[in-house]
Amino acid sequence: MRESYERPWVGFVLGDQAGIGPEIVLKLLKRPHLYDLCKPVIIGNFELLCRTAQHINPDYLLVPYQPEEFRTLFPYGSRKGGVPVVNIDGDIDHVITGMVNTAAGWIAYHSIVEAYALLEQGIIEGMVLAPVTKEAISKCGCGFHSEYEILASCAGVEEAQTVVKGGSILRASVAGHVPFREIVSCLSLERVVTTGRRLANMIRLVYGQAPRILIAGLNPCLEDGILEREERDIILPGMLELRKQGIEIDGPMPADEIFNHALEAHYNGILYMYHDQGNIAMKTRMFQTTACIYTNVPYPILSPGHGSALDIAELGVANPTNIAYVLTTLTDIIRIRRQLSTDAEQITQAE
Repeated sequence: MRESYERPWVGFVLGDQAGIGPEIVLKLLKRPHLYDLCKPVIIGNFELLCRTAQHINPDYLLVPYQPEEFRTLFPYGSRKGGVPVVNIDGDIDHVITGMVNTAAGWIAYHSIVEAYALLEQGIIEGMVLAPVTKEAISKCGCGFHSEYEILASCAGVEEAQTVVKGGSILRASVAGHVPFREIVSCLSLERVVTTGRRLANMIRLVYGQAPRILIAGLNPCLEDGILEREERDIILPGMLELRKQGIEIDGPMPADEIFNHALEAHYNGILYMYHDQGNIAMKTRMFQTTACIYTNVPYPILSPGHGSALDIAELGVANPTNIAYVLTTLTDIIRIRRQLSTDAEQITQAE
């Protein structure tokens, strides 16, 4: 049994290597604090990563990952011995930095799949997924349109979602990355309840607190008790069902008021109806300190709250603050999961 203080092996998936993913990961590797938190393993194309390293700082020591010698060569995850890189082959001659391209999408897809396999094998204990470009994944021929679909396929579940951590609040959205015209068709009583329950479970895990959740309405005006059809037929019944399951949840509230009210009244969760309804307030308030936590998958997998930023790729100006926050959140979750596992073992032994 592993001790709770043992630093976990964490896989850093480079995401879209035509974007800023490699840059922010490399910059994070230069921060000594990283090695106090974890032992890093990078998953992506080795040659492309080395090219990026030459632009930023040629002193990076990157070494190929060798499964049979991994534990022997890197017993402490020391940066002095180099950081191991699990190479993902691809058509690197057609990976064009700063542009959406299928070659980068193909490498990103296989990087996620390989990292998930490392989780299943117990080689790594958690995954940090650098930003991907959904268009590149969608067009590369892998059969998926986003990292959500890839992770759901790897986990053998129908759907993966995310909750987003920002400060003392976790938020989730019932409808995810869909065109605006499709939002209403994605809302149902079942999805409100399922998403709310996943949010509540993550609040318990991340904060160790009982969930106190506010739920947003879909429509802008909820004055004088007048509810539109979606609030009356879907959102309010979903909220009442979650209450029956023992979850403290209030609302529905107008989306333009809910975030500030949650902060002031010390709620620890917000359940929004669609993606941008939840993201705008949180990203405006705390853009560099948010972490996307994937739910309905059995392993801790997190990603930054921003995109692949193709417009600034390879300029050397990308800020690694957000991915550093993601790593801290991930290692906190791993520590809590270990403690819960230890507690469960002790209860079983006592019985």
